[in-house]
Amino acid sequence: MCTAVSVVAGDHYFGRNLDYEITFGEKICITPRNFTFEFTNGEKLTSHYAMLGVAVNESVPLYFDAVNEKGLCAAGLNFPQNARYFKSVQGKNNIASFEFIPWILSKCSNVRNARRFLENINITDT
Repeated sequence: MCTAVSVVAGDHYFGRNLDYEITFGEKICITPRNFTFEFTNGEKLTSHYAMLGVAVNESVPLYFDAVNEKGLCAAGLNFPQNARYFKSVQGKNNIASFEFIPWILSKCSNVRNARRFLENINITDT
């Protein structure tokens, strides 16, 4: 099971462990502002915030955790018995679980903004 911590004490400190005994080839990854993301739902995003985090970098960085240039951060934690994924739903933002971190950090500058996006999200079983 993965663990994350976020501490705000003047500055903001964020971290997590990748609690596996194997490697996925993960590396520190910087995604520059306006790198083209092509999500599996067909959305193409060309204007967004820059990000820094730990990712497996294929043609698109698949982040384990990251922070965007505005300071919003996210981590993908492993809770295999508690996660639920769904079929795509018309009218929702259908996002594959492995694309959630770059999707939300691309679009949102703070928690309040992210909360609005989360009201219409559907994490798919892609």
